[in-house]
Formats: sequence, C-alpha cells, structure tokens
Amino acid sequence: MHSSQTRATQPQALEIGDRFLLSFDEPKTGTTQQTGRLQDLKNGALCIDVDPDCRPPRGTPVSVSSLRTDISDFHFSSEILGRHRLHGRLPVLLIKAPKQIDDGQRRTSHRVSAALKAEATWHDDELGPMNKPGVLTNISGGGARLFMRHLPNAERLHLDACVPESFIEEWALRRIGRLQKSARRQSIFTDPLQQACAQLLGEFERIECRIVKSSVHNRDERGAIHSLALSFLRPHEGYFRLVSFLERQALQRGIEGKEPRAAA
Repeated sequence: MHSSQTRATQPQALEIGDRFLLSFDEPKTGTTQQTGRLQDLKNGALCIDVDPDCRPPRGTPVSVSSLRTDISDFHFSSEILGRHRLHGRLPVLLIKAPKQIDDGQRRTSHRVSAALKAEATWHDDELGPMNKPGVLTNISGGGARLFMRHLPNAERLHLDACVPESFIEEWALRRIGRLQKSARRQSIFTDPLQQACAQLLGEFERIECRIVKSSVHNRDERGAIHSLALSFLRPHEGYFRLVSFLERQALQRGIEGKEPRAAA
C-alpha cells in the first residue's frame, strides 16, 4: 500500500530505482556533483542515496539530471530539504520534487557549446578499420555533435575526446580528496594526482556512439564538412561533469570579463 501511494504522488517521468546526477553550484557544499539512486518519495521529497559525507545545507540549489539510456532522460532545478534515514537504515538526501516534468526539461536540450579536438574510429565493410579526426561540439551527458571531413560508412563509432587539462585536474583532485587516508597511502614513487588524471583521461576514450543523423554542414576548397549528431549508447558521467565545468567557465568569463580560451 505504501509503495502505491508513493508512486501515485510522483511525477510520471520519475521511477523508483532511477539513477541521477546531482550538481551543486555553491562552494559551501564541499562538492560539485554526486550520483545516486531514487529510493522513495516522501511528502514531496525525492529520497536519493548519495555519499554519506555529502551534507549540503537545507535550501542549497541543486540541478538534478537523470542517467537513463533512452531519450526520456531529463533534468530540472530544485533545492535540498535535508537528510533522512530511509526505513531507519539507508541515509538519503531529500530533494524537493518537481510537480511535473515537461518537454522543456528533457535532457536533450541541456547542452553546452564547446570546440574539442576528437578522433572517431569505426569499421568500414569495404575499407576495414578507419580512424579520422574531428571537432566535438554541442555536448551533453548523452551525446554531442561531431564535425568531420570524412563521413563514416557505419551506424556506430568509437569516440576519443581531448578534454581540458584544467577539468581533468579539478576532477582528479576531488576524487583524491574523497579517498580515505588509508587508501591514499601510496609508494613514494607514485604520484596520486598523476595516476588519477591518467585514469580520468582514459574514461573519455573509446566511447561507443550511435550516429543519429548526418548532414553536410559546409563546403570549402577542401570539400565537404560533415555534421554528425551522436548519441552515446550509455549516458556518460564524465560528460555530465564536463558540461557543468564548461558552464562554470563560461559564467566566470562573463563575470570577470575574461577572453575565452580554447578548451583543447
């Protein structure tokens, strides 16, 4: 009975068991992003399990993004209502639930402009393995747009992206900071930051994508420039984090009047 009442009061787009990426924009939270699963909905609050050390104050703004593998994924803005122990055991973060999820909140609209060097790899039935450079833009956690001189003769490809070093270092430092002291004990010959950076860079390699649509974007003396709309076969946490990072950079440039720098 309790379960049916919970589901009856939640927006139709939400499902118990859904995974989410939570993005906090205030420094006082001590973290920028967390992933967790929707465990329940109580009195208009989403109960999402996150790291027990994640304790943002009540009223902290948060962006909630679903991590689904289909086009029904979405995002919305909300606020922290507090913490709770579900059934007296499981610690969860309480987030104010939206009254409904509309088309304007679908994840496909939440993208950020960028210009990252990239490399696409695929198998051509006639030519065999192919590998060509491109430029990645219009990025989201679920896909991106890729500009290339060569049009892949395939439905799927693997994508390698050259992401900003400052983003990798920031993420690596946060990852290292979350480790327990015992886990941080390394050999004097091992650099934990360098190790973490190398691991995170690897997460942006060989990402399997589906080519949703292709078209000729422009032509010049060298020929056509093709535009490929790519959908990641699985939502990518690294790209969700990258979108947040690039948005913060753009906001910071606007506030301080800095000239934009190339992302890669």
